[in-house]
Amino acid sequence: MTWREAFTALAAISVPGVATSFDLDELPTALPAASLPALAPAFPQSGGEAGLATLTYDGSVWQAALRVDHVLYWQPAWSEGGLSAVLPDLIDTVDAYLTAVSEDGTLGDVLDYELTLRAVLPGVVTYAGVRFYGAVFQHEWLRRVA
Repeated sequence: MTWREAFTALAAISVPGVATSFDLDELPTALPAASLPALAPAFPQSGGEAGLATLTYDGSVWQAALRVDHVLYWQPAWSEGGLSAVLPDLIDTVDAYLTAVSEDGTLGDVLDYELTLRAVLPGVVTYAGVRFYGAVFQHEWLRRVA
């Protein structure tokens, strides 16, 4: 199994309340309003956390870890009412996301271990220079390397 297959499996998870879930090869240059709310993968950009795979060896099997952000873009941040107006529906969708991911924690058996959600960060997120209300789901994936 490959990291690429994991991204495809992540995009295939159905989350109630989300209109579009992008795979790596489907990422648009800008998010059209018709696609919102949308989920898109990204690599961590802050805190010095590496997004690329790291290899470890425990004497029996090589393992690779990958940190991935899965970002929920809810609606443009210039919408009237501000973040407090969208929080109830946004948090309902965060709950739906957590339920959907927990039902397939190995992403269709692509990962050898259940994924770990390191953090869920609701607030303002950016895509192609445009600010959106949304949430970042910080994943850590682990798989064996043959």
